[in-house]
Amino acid sequence: MQTADAVVIGAGINGAATAYNLVKRGLKNVVLLEKQLIASGGTGRSAAIIRQHYSNEELVRLVKRSVDIFHNFDDEVGGDPGFVNCGWAFLIPESVSDGFSKNIAMGQRLGVDVREIARQDLLEMEPRIDLSDVHRIAYEPGSGYADPRTATHAYVERFVDLGGRLLQLTGVQGLMVEDSAVRGVKTDAGDISTDVVVDAAGPWADRIAAWAGVDLPIEITREEEIIFETASVGGPPKLCFSDMAKAIYYRPEGASRMLVGRGFPKDYAYVEPDGYDQEVEVSFIAEATERLHARWPTFSRALALNSYTGLYDVTPDWHPVLGRADGVDGFYLCAGFSGHGFKIAPAIGEVMAEEIIDGAAHSIDIKRLNLRRFAAGALIGAAYGTNRA
Repeated sequence: MQTADAVVIGAGINGAATAYNLVKRGLKNVVLLEKQLIASGGTGRSAAIIRQHYSNEELVRLVKRSVDIFHNFDDEVGGDPGFVNCGWAFLIPESVSDGFSKNIAMGQRLGVDVREIARQDLLEMEPRIDLSDVHRIAYEPGSGYADPRTATHAYVERFVDLGGRLLQLTGVQGLMVEDSAVRGVKTDAGDISTDVVVDAAGPWADRIAAWAGVDLPIEITREEEIIFETASVGGPPKLCFSDMAKAIYYRPEGASRMLVGRGFPKDYAYVEPDGYDQEVEVSFIAEATERLHARWPTFSRALALNSYTGLYDVTPDWHPVLGRADGVDGFYLCAGFSGHGFKIAPAIGEVMAEEIIDGAAHSIDIKRLNLRRFAAGALIGAAYGTNRA
């Protein structure tokens, strides 16, 4: 039987960052398991917008640290995550103005480079946009987007460089639990003896947790996005945008393309992660395109090139579940990211390593993100509701 100091299940961005930080902190024998290929789950189809506007200090601190790492990735980790520091703007309707003010103030208090700007300020940066229905605008010059697959691969490469073992195409079949403690992982390539298991399995994380006797309440939503070619209409937007006034988000995708998705508020389609319908619905394409054209009239001549679906692993309060699971020694949860996972992953890797090696996360307090909050009825609220945390 193989042995390991720790086994991380799931080679998406959060599993990869956790595995890397474990070996960086000195664990000599860490295994990263992936049933398919690196970033083949929710990570690989992430919109990968990196913004720091949140309603809760935990997420602001996590994403602020992550932005620092993205800016200095080659020094902090090594390699290139495809980070593009183009800036980010948040467009809101009047109905959420109070929450907007509180979030801006909290971000500034915690050191985020964020400010409210006037319509004219944004029009000077991007004159093609119609802001007639926008009440207020937040701007983060240090934010942007990255390449989710490239970033994940960079973490995995550094993990392997430091002596970690990557096992791709290796499915988990169960966990070995004795006397309320993890003792190993059963895989289709053989068993691995270990006293530390990290469940970073994304949309499949609740199944892994169930093998440990842990009830992880997540639902899986189907998320759709479109890629447009914009070379003929002046190129993509110069910034990333979260456009709550039109309930869409969009960002550049390289030099001439843009990515567009539907944001909150919207109806969510809940699916099983295996065998779900990956075809993008015609109604989504029509609605998202109509909203985009209303905001960006010149894009009415932009050609839609591709569309695809991804998955969110959503908890009851749309916040992640992090840290040790009560009642099962050695079992750690790193799941339920609810659409926020990519942008906070660099910091997640650090706090998960602290939780495992030091006994508790200390660079950022994650206690409120523990699983026990659901049984206690201590769900985390948000200024704008559901996934606009």
